[in-house]
Amino acid sequence: MNLPPLSTPPPSEIDSYMIVTNQLLPAIEALSVAEKLPARACAMLAAHALECALKAIIKSKNEKHKFPHKEQHNLIVLWDLAASTKSLDIQTPPPDCVRLLSTGHGPHFYFRYQEGEEPKSFVHGGQTPALVPMAQALRDLVEKISDALK
Repeated sequence: MNLPPLSTPPPSEIDSYMIVTNQLLPAIEALSVAEKLPARACAMLAAHALECALKAIIKSKNEKHKFPHKEQHNLIVLWDLAASTKSLDIQTPPPDCVRLLSTGHGPHFYFRYQEGEEPKSFVHGGQTPALVPMAQALRDLVEKISDALK
């Protein structure tokens, strides 16, 4: 008996964003309570997971939306776009933990690089939010987004 070849279609763009978010979330939660580890590692993962989750809900409401350069990694702009979808009940302006994550995540990527805005200038790497409440707020947001995507 010959069976047709198995094929798995690639995930959608929305699914891809949520896969990344859901795979990073347990690591963020574990790092948030870990002792003697740099807070920057947890914050960097949280910022990226937040970016992906916000992009998923934005894309779900407008699949043709392209993320221009000014939106790519700007968590404040992405938060405002997600809030404007009206399918997600989130506070505006964004909470302080999102503001802190945004300063380290973009546009200068202080969590990733030490470079400042001026040539050959360097910064400390960005302030991080309190990790445990940040991880819980991210978990709550991801659950809201997951429910809205159903």
